[in-house]
Amino acid sequence: MSSLRLLLLLVVCVTVAVGEPLRQRARRETSSSFYRPVGSGRNLIEEAALGHALFSAPRGARLLYSQPSIPPLEDRLIDNATLIRANIVDTFRCDDRVYGYYADQDNDCQIFHVCLPLKQLFPANFTQPITYQFSFICPLHTIFSQDSMVCAWEEEALECEYAHELYWMNQNFFRKITNPDGKEGYAQVNSPLN
Repeated sequence: MSSLRLLLLLVVCVTVAVGEPLRQRARRETSSSFYRPVGSGRNLIEEAALGHALFSAPRGARLLYSQPSIPPLEDRLIDNATLIRANIVDTFRCDDRVYGYYADQDNDCQIFHVCLPLKQLFPANFTQPITYQFSFICPLHTIFSQDSMVCAWEEEALECEYAHELYWMNQNFFRKITNPDGKEGYAQVNSPLN
């Protein structure tokens, strides 16, 4: 029994000794845009200027407007997105949309976007319409079904051509309602707007 414990201890030590350098190397070699080094050139100058303006602003000052730049859609998706969908079209924008999940009909609903308008979520802090857009691609043979707001098998999902007719469901996020028992609560995503 003691030789089995010794063998197990040896396996654990080797795994830890070999595994940690591999994890550190993988972190350094990742090509994901989330781990890219700080920008350079004009982007660095613009970011530095904005950072300086925010840092040196008088106490109590508020940022009135700064629209985030949106990188190309292929840069916002996973690295192998073109293996899932060969011709990715970058036409969808979150401008003037409420918080929510939106099927991208120009990409046959295989891509969907989450719109995050800061003014809607934090009205006391933002006076201008600053909206962030996050984009996702559904796995192969699935599309984003606007009625359930998930990626579903193509034959089980809502037909893509009707997705825009259900964008109204996004207005139910954070919408307060009075429940039948008189208590205040939040609407379900598929609740009618009344």
